[in-house]
Amino acid sequence: MNHTKPTSNTKTHRSVNNYINSLHDQYSKILAIRVDLGYLKEHSEQALLSHIKKDVKKLLDNRRGKPSIFQDQVGYVVKYENAPAKGPHAHALFLYDGQHVQKDAYIGDQIGKYWSENITAGKGVHHNCNRDKDKYKDCGIGMINHADSHKRENLLNHVVPYMLKADQSIDDLRENGRERAITKGITPKPKSGAGRPRSSH
Repeated sequence: MNHTKPTSNTKTHRSVNNYINSLHDQYSKILAIRVDLGYLKEHSEQALLSHIKKDVKKLLDNRRGKPSIFQDQVGYVVKYENAPAKGPHAHALFLYDGQHVQKDAYIGDQIGKYWSENITAGKGVHHNCNRDKDKYKDCGIGMINHADSHKRENLLNHVVPYMLKADQSIDDLRENGRERAITKGITPKPKSGAGRPRSSH
């Protein structure tokens, strides 16, 4: 399995990559978890873009109340899409402090379960990409050490472009001109040079 790398020399791609690099500069290890979020077919046919944006916002707003899942989460990127077969759905990348969190596939399952059972009250579906990460040719999810340039490259130039790909975009399906296809966390303030992560052995 491989993430097809589309043309992605865009302002959005650069912005997301700069955001992820800023997190790598803060933490010696980042645990990257990819989860797709959507709705069961009988509900997706009636769902609107506004519904999934509202539900994802609820999930993000509720993180403090679910420390068993979201403790030590340091960032996120979410891309909203709409396709006839799936209805509104989201590709989400959750980023954790890898010094404190290691079980990426398990956490991905917990995020998906929380989405399906709690946030959407049983109407949601999910796919945990980290359960399949060994199948990816250019794997850029799971544990990524600050000094692992190869895996960081895969995250920035394979995983992110796949999430941002133009097909199934909501660009022509926005409900108003202010809608955004992508949302991400707040870029952390740079640390002093003394606080930069060191390679881990």
